[in-house]
Amino acid sequence: MNDQPLLRKILAIDDEPGILELMKNLLGPESYTVLCATGGAEGVRLNTLENPDLIILDLRMPVMGGIDTLRRIRKTDRDVRVVILTGYGDSDSIRDAADLNVSEYLSKPFENSQLIHVISNVFENPIGEIKC
Repeated sequence: MNDQPLLRKILAIDDEPGILELMKNLLGPESYTVLCATGGAEGVRLNTLENPDLIILDLRMPVMGGIDTLRRIRKTDRDVRVVILTGYGDSDSIRDAADLNVSEYLSKPFENSQLIHVISNVFENPIGEIKC
């Protein structure tokens, strides 16, 4: 039996460099490989190239917002788990995201422990099952 821990790949898509740096610093030591995209188009490209296990996606970004980014990702990747990060959770955006098979939501600002907990919960649930 293989006792090696399962290394999971996480793609963080956010226009705030500080959030991306936090993701690397926080999740790297938790045995996650963290890839970062500074916008939606780059996130779509990295998702196709790297096939991450989870995407952490900011809803509010310039040029291509989070919902548009997720729509493009879902055209080619129906199964990747997605955690939405937002400081602006209006009901229309949340409804649109729910229609695009989002695993979880996390409001900014968040505690580091909250992020780690949310990611752990998402990986514990089968793909497509949202834990309420």
